[in-house]
Amino acid sequence: MCNNNNFENKLFRSDLGEKHNEDHLTWNRRQFLMTGGIAGLGTMLLSGIPVNPLLSNAFAAPLAASGDSILVLLKLFGGNDGLNMVFPHSDNSGKAEYINLRPGLSHKYGTDYNDNTVLTGFGGSDFALPATMQSLMPLWQSGKMNIIHNVGYPNQDYSHFSSIDNWSSAADNVYDKRYNSGYMGRFLEQDFPSFSETPPTVPPALRIGYSADLVFKSANNQQYELVFNDPNEFYRLAQYGKLYPTDGLSDCPQGQEIEFLRQLTNNSLRYSQSVTQAYNSTLNKVAYPANTTSRLAEQLKIVARLIKGKLGTRIFMVYMDGFDTHADQKAYHANLLGHIANSVSAFFADLQADNFDKNVCLMSFSEFGRTIRENGSAGTDHGNMSPMMLFGDAVKGGFTGNPMNLNDATLKAGDTRVYFENQSSIDFRSMYASVMEQYLCLDSELVNYTLGKPYTRLNLFDNPCDGKSYGSNFNTLLLGHNPNEQNNKIIEVKFSQLQSNEVKLQIKSINGKTLAVLYEGFTTKGSYTIPLDPVKYKIPPGEYIYQLDSAGKTLTRRFNIF
Repeated sequence: MCNNNNFENKLFRSDLGEKHNEDHLTWNRRQFLMTGGIAGLGTMLLSGIPVNPLLSNAFAAPLAASGDSILVLLKLFGGNDGLNMVFPHSDNSGKAEYINLRPGLSHKYGTDYNDNTVLTGFGGSDFALPATMQSLMPLWQSGKMNIIHNVGYPNQDYSHFSSIDNWSSAADNVYDKRYNSGYMGRFLEQDFPSFSETPPTVPPALRIGYSADLVFKSANNQQYELVFNDPNEFYRLAQYGKLYPTDGLSDCPQGQEIEFLRQLTNNSLRYSQSVTQAYNSTLNKVAYPANTTSRLAEQLKIVARLIKGKLGTRIFMVYMDGFDTHADQKAYHANLLGHIANSVSAFFADLQADNFDKNVCLMSFSEFGRTIRENGSAGTDHGNMSPMMLFGDAVKGGFTGNPMNLNDATLKAGDTRVYFENQSSIDFRSMYASVMEQYLCLDSELVNYTLGKPYTRLNLFDNPCDGKSYGSNFNTLLLGHNPNEQNNKIIEVKFSQLQSNEVKLQIKSINGKTLAVLYEGFTTKGSYTIPLDPVKYKIPPGEYIYQLDSAGKTLTRRFNIF
């Protein structure tokens, strides 16, 4: 029976109504922990429950071997005005239309920029950056920067939160079945199928900044990232050296929240030693921008030390807010862009100083762009497409895609926006698919599964993976399970073979007893769906394990029969 104690009553006030309670629960699970220090929650929620010893000082091998690609995601929250970040410089690219549509906001040659930030060297000089972004020009001129025009998705709803969730999940909209998990979380779920049972001592992903995000959440609600704000939190956490139990809690909201908080706290404690060891084994070699309100430089400064300290994490995410520029945009937005340029420039210079720049790529994204016409408050409103940027030694320098057409018929009809459906646009999932396959070197089939379906690949890298494939478990992908659409009593177990192998798929009890062999035999390369009828195999409701043996590897996953 649920115990409605004071804590639960504070979280779920009945006088606010059922809808508010649902919203509050969602906010709490995804953001409550992110808005304050993890360590500070111990006395309030962990309640002094007996603990288990932390992992020993003997660390496992890093998740990423030397030379593996590392991806840094830069999230620009608020809807970055891409048209004032990469803007027309020539008549051919629409300079006159740009100035006409934005008489107050447009960047003027000789005042807001000059030849130092004109993007020459890759087929012309049609576009430019504002003067505040000049520190990026060495990366551009050396072919280590790619600008991807007109990135977005169809049927934009212009909501910050649903849009950023679409970008994190790779979903089309809130009704899409992909919407409740992240595209990176679905990949990491395949790469670490026994993450809950035998978690690694190095975080598969690491996110800096207390902003809620789906990107590293799996379809089974497992959070694969470690979230922190600064290294000092890890020094405090490491000294306790304890893990908190997550079993035996009630199914009431309070129990669910405590389980969620302990899981994330456990991740912090588990990884604190490996993270602080990596951080303390090296130093930053360049000066980063100081005293910026965005704190992006501070975040990238931390990531650089973790990479140079050989932590082994392959995917990082950093965060920058402030792009919801509805009024008085011009100088403020240009200043934000300067923070990006100076921070990213320092980050790659820092990596280069210790020869760690060859295997690092940074990708920016934002939930949407802004309206093409300026508004009456000297700002812009929620729009649609926006250019995205890629940086790194492996990147193919120059432009990808077609720039925005500022002669769009919707603008001539008096609209303030141009639309994905009417432009030569790039679906953001094509960018994801290209980065995952060509840079992270994941198998094409795994990329398609992770994103939910195939998307067109872009030509973003000079030598995509050099023929190597990181894959997931290299030869076999255990793709999970779901109810049969026609008969939800039947469970479908899915796997893919990247090359022909002997395969055995078994159902086991939690204690390891084999209850059924669903499939056994030589299996050619391809994808397979194997049905499990619990009635046929006389398996009662409960929790079980399905185990796939292939190519010398054993992959397992827990599931429930209802």
